[in-house]
Amino acid sequence: MEWTIPVNDIFDEEVTKITASFLPKNFSSDVRTTRAVQEQIAKLIDQLGEESAASQGLNKVITSADKLRANPGHTIYLLKNHHANEGKGEIIGMLKIGRKHLFLFDSKEIVHEVEPLCVLDFYIVRDRQRMGYGRMLFDFMLHELELTASQLAIDGPSDKMEKFLARNFGIEKLMRQNNNFAVAPSFFDRTDDEISNCGGDASVAPAAAVGRFAAPKPTSAIANVIHGAGHQEASRRYARSRRAMNSH
Repeated sequence: MEWTIPVNDIFDEEVTKITASFLPKNFSSDVRTTRAVQEQIAKLIDQLGEESAASQGLNKVITSADKLRANPGHTIYLLKNHHANEGKGEIIGMLKIGRKHLFLFDSKEIVHEVEPLCVLDFYIVRDRQRMGYGRMLFDFMLHELELTASQLAIDGPSDKMEKFLARNFGIEKLMRQNNNFAVAPSFFDRTDDEISNCGGDASVAPAAAVGRFAAPKPTSAIANVIHGAGHQEASRRYARSRRAMNSH
């Protein structure tokens, strides 16, 4: 998609969490700029959701701005390549997680009523696949939430997703449930309370300061773009995702 505001001016970090506020963590600017950023991020999520559904052969989109608004407990992780697009940056991946109230059966056919963290959508743009970006994004999420891949429920895993989990995390076979979710066999090596509480509140993100209620701050690079004064590209990269990659 065409970006009115360069990606690097919106997203400082290599991986950014987006919730129903449609703003990066600690984002702060005037009302006009804030609304422009929110609109652009919403359009981005719509586009990535459509591409993800097409890639999985789904007949309906499972990730959109409207769905995120309707589910404030969900979180979308966005991965960028800050070198791409002539140094303006490009969003190349999306991972959506959230809790779901589920009835899951273990290998002994015992039912568990739990609310686990679930992978609800996962997509790397087509020309960036098989380059390690999916692993980078997934590792970031696991590192931040202090989880292993086997502790997550997967919503409608595709063949690609099953191969990804097997190749990167040693999950050779998923236990498919009658509600379209699937879990690793070791998923039930915990109590139901542990399943429902692991990862904490993944959606927590501080509210952004807006307009005259914001603390004094230097001139925003994004505001310069919005108000026609040019832009200054961001250069900081988020080191935690790199550390997460190296720790696995």
